[in-house]
Amino acid sequence: MFDPFVQHRLSRRNETGFSFLEVVVVLGIILAVCGAAVFNLTPALNTARSNTGMELVLGELRRAHERAVDERRIYRVTFVTPQTIQVDVGQVANIAATISGTTPAFTQMQPPMILPPGVQFVAVPGIPTTTQTTPDGFGSGNKAIDLDISNGGGGTQVYFQPDGRALDSANRLNNGVIYIAQPNNLFSSRAVSLYGATGRVKSWFLTKVGGVHGWSQ
Repeated sequence: MFDPFVQHRLSRRNETGFSFLEVVVVLGIILAVCGAAVFNLTPALNTARSNTGMELVLGELRRAHERAVDERRIYRVTFVTPQTIQVDVGQVANIAATISGTTPAFTQMQPPMILPPGVQFVAVPGIPTTTQTTPDGFGSGNKAIDLDISNGGGGTQVYFQPDGRALDSANRLNNGVIYIAQPNNLFSSRAVSLYGATGRVKSWFLTKVGGVHGWSQ
């Protein structure tokens, strides 16, 4: 005959802890939840990286434009594939230099800026390619860095002037587009357009409406 106290202890021992099957089931549920979270998080991370790359380009252009006007200097911004932005500052501008078209000596203003990992200057196949559909109607969407549109396109530098204009190295108005994306990911595409007459820049997002790809702000 069992001692009631011993029997009670054995009963409690059998009721505590988890069986191996229960542990496996719990681990399976945890792995399934984690997998779903990663699956849903990846597109969000890709979108964030593309947006960060676009904001970096937009910010560097705007700062160079503002400093050129405030400091009465010429600021040069150079884009280098696949991921680099370099900003240089020229000597103090003056009326004589502006009239003669003299190009000042430049010094590096800051270390090169690099786009986020996985994001590059790239025109992903599938983006709009007609003058009616490209950002602000600039270019043909086949060059990642497409500045100096009015003079053949494909330029990689912009010179911000003290009067606010954006010019090329020959002192001509510099209109253009810069495309930012993750290679092989069409809808990660972003763009920044530049107006030479005012130095204004705008950001663009690739969208799809009614089965048609287009750029929206």
